[in-house]
Amino acid sequence: MNMTKKLFLTMTLLATAATVFVACGDKDDDNEPEVVDLGLPSGNLWATRNVGAAKPWNYGDCYAWGETQPKTDYSLETYKYCNGTDSSLTKYCNVSNCGKDGFTDALTTLEPADDVATTMLGAGYSMPTEADWKELLANVVWKWTSNYKEHNVSGFIAYKAKSSDHKGLMIIDDGALFSLYSLTDVHIFFPSTTEESVWMGDVKAEGRYWSSSIFGHNPLMASFCYFANNVYEFSSYGPGCGGMSRYAGCSVRPVKRP
Repeated sequence: MNMTKKLFLTMTLLATAATVFVACGDKDDDNEPEVVDLGLPSGNLWATRNVGAAKPWNYGDCYAWGETQPKTDYSLETYKYCNGTDSSLTKYCNVSNCGKDGFTDALTTLEPADDVATTMLGAGYSMPTEADWKELLANVVWKWTSNYKEHNVSGFIAYKAKSSDHKGLMIIDDGALFSLYSLTDVHIFFPSTTEESVWMGDVKAEGRYWSSSIFGHNPLMASFCYFANNVYEFSSYGPGCGGMSRYAGCSVRPVKRP
C-alpha cells in the first residue's frame, strides 16, 4: 500500500432510490455554528457542524435539495419542485423534457430562499457549491475515523494542511502522515450520516452532503459530496463528488464566505 493516496476527486453516482437515515439528535438551530479557516484559496470558512446538529459529531437533519424542512418521506411524490414525476420539475430546470409542460429556467444554483443554510443561519451562510466541495477535497488532509473523540461516530476528519505537498492526501494508519496530524490540529469533522442505503444494500458507514449546484446538464440531480467505508474499492480514497436525485435526503454543511 502506498504511504499516501491522492483523493478520488470526481465520481459519478447516479443514485435514484430512497435512503434510510439514522435518527437525528441534539438539534440546536438557534445558535450559529463555529467556523474554521482551513487555509483554502477562496478564503471560505467551513462550519464545524451540520445544519440541525448541536455538536460536530451529531448528525443533524436531512433535507431534499432545495427544501428547508426535514421530513420522513423523501420521494418524487413529496418533492417540493416537481409534480410527482421526473418530467414535471417546476424550478431549477434547464432541460425542457424534465420540466412540467416543457418548463425551463436559467437557475443552476439554489437561491437564498431555497438554501437551508441561509434560511436557518442567516445571510452570511450558504450551502457549498460543487466548486466549493472540490476546493475542499483538493486542499485539506483527510483521515477516516470510526470513533470521533470517543463519541462512537464514524466519518472523515478534514485537517488544515501543514504543508502544500500534503494537500489532497489521505492519512492511512501506516502512512507517513499518520504521526503528523492529531485532533489538536485545526480540523472539521464530517460524520457518516446513513446507516443503510436501499439502492446499494447494507452499508456500515456512509455520508452524503448536498451542494447548492445542479449536477451538470441533468436537472433531476444535484451535486453532492459522498464518502463511505468498505463499500467500494474506491471508498478507501476518501470523499468525492457525484450526482444525487434531488428528492433524496442528504446532510448539509454550511460555509461562510469572506
